[in-house]
Amino acid sequence: MTQPKILVVVALASVGLAACGGSSGAGGTANAPTKVQIAAEGPFTGDQASIGAGALQAIKLAVKDFNKAGGVNGTQVKLLVWDDQHNAQTAQTLQAQGTSDPTVLGIVGPMNSGVVLGSVQGLQSATPPLPFVSESASNVKVTDSNNSVAHRVNARDDAQGPADGRFMIDQGAHKVFVMDAKSDYSTGLADQTQAYLKSHNITTQRDSVKAGTKDFTTIITKIKAFNADWVYFADEGPEAAPLVTGMKAAGLTIGNNIQFLGTDGEEDASIITSSQGAYDGAYATNITADPAGVSGSAAANYVTEFKAEYGADAVSKAGPFYGSAYEAAQALLQAIKNSPVNNGKISRTDVLSHLGSDTFTTIFGSVKFDSKGDVQGGGIYVYKATGNAMVVLKQVSG
Repeated sequence: MTQPKILVVVALASVGLAACGGSSGAGGTANAPTKVQIAAEGPFTGDQASIGAGALQAIKLAVKDFNKAGGVNGTQVKLLVWDDQHNAQTAQTLQAQGTSDPTVLGIVGPMNSGVVLGSVQGLQSATPPLPFVSESASNVKVTDSNNSVAHRVNARDDAQGPADGRFMIDQGAHKVFVMDAKSDYSTGLADQTQAYLKSHNITTQRDSVKAGTKDFTTIITKIKAFNADWVYFADEGPEAAPLVTGMKAAGLTIGNNIQFLGTDGEEDASIITSSQGAYDGAYATNITADPAGVSGSAAANYVTEFKAEYGADAVSKAGPFYGSAYEAAQALLQAIKNSPVNNGKISRTDVLSHLGSDTFTTIFGSVKFDSKGDVQGGGIYVYKATGNAMVVLKQVSG
C-alpha cells in the first residue's frame, strides 16, 4: 500500500447504515435468512486486553447499529464472542465452533498476526471456508499466503516499517536500537523497519525481549553502550512502560538525550501514567486511523455514539483499534447483506465472493479489498505522548 488511505469522503446519515448493493444481494431474493451469526475474535482478556477490549466494544456497537437499520432483510445478526487471549491454539478451538456451523458467516478479527498465522489453515480448509476481516493483523504473510479467507482493513508491516524508518530519519536519527518481542507481529515489523534504516545508511543494533519482560536492565545497558539516539520497539504495548521507566532511571530521558518510537499497542495513553511520565515525549505509530482525529461527519458521529454507549471517557480507554474494528465489522456485515438468500440460508461462499468484489461504506469512507484481501490504500499515523494523552501528529505513508 503505497498511497495514503482516503479518509472520510461520504457523510453518512447514520454510522450503522449498511451500504452497497440491494437488500438481497446480486441475483438473490428479498426473503430473510433464518439465522445469521458472526464472531468477534481477539484478546479480550489477558495481557493484551488493552488492545482487545475496546475493539470488542466497537464490534458490538457495529452489530447493534446494523440490526437497528434492519439487519439482513429483517433478520437480526447474532454476535459470538471468541476470546482467544492472543493464543493460536485457543483460537483454533474457538474457530472450530464456527467452521462446523454454516450460520456463522464470518469473523471480525483475529487481531494478532501470530494468531492468524497459527489458525488460518483451519478457516481456509472449512467447508465452505470461513472468512475473516481483521482490524489489526499486519504481518505480510496474513494476506501473502494465498488464503481466500483473509482480509484486513489495516495497513501492512511492509508499509508501516518503511514509514517508521522514514519518520525517524526525518527526525535526525543516526543510531537506532531496534527491538522486538519475539512475536510474529513484532519480529516481522522490526525486520521491515531495520531493513529500511540499513538501506538508508542508518546504523542499527538489534535485540529481542520475551513478552512479559519487566526487567530491562541488560537491554538498557546495551542501548547505552551502543550510544543510540533512538530506540525503536515493535511491540503490542505491555512491555513499553517498564522499558521506558528503566531507561529514565538509567539516565536516558525521552525527548532529551534519546528518542523513542513504538508501534500500534504503544499508542496508548495509559503507558504515560503507568511509567510515571517516563513515556512523555515518546512517539508511536498506528496502522489505522483514530476516528476522533478524522474530519467528517461519519467518524464524528461514531465517536459521539461510542461515548454515549460506553461512557464519556470510553474513547480514551478504547485502545488503538476501536475505529478499525467498527470498520471491519461494517465491511463483513455489508458483504453478508449483499449475499443471496436461498432457502433461508446464506452461503459463506457468497460472502467470500462479495468481500472480494464489493465496495463498502464505512466510518472512514469507501473500502475495497484487493485480490489478496488487503485494503486498497492505507495510512500510517504518528502519535506523540503529550501530557496525559497520545496526540496525533501526522499521517505518513509507507
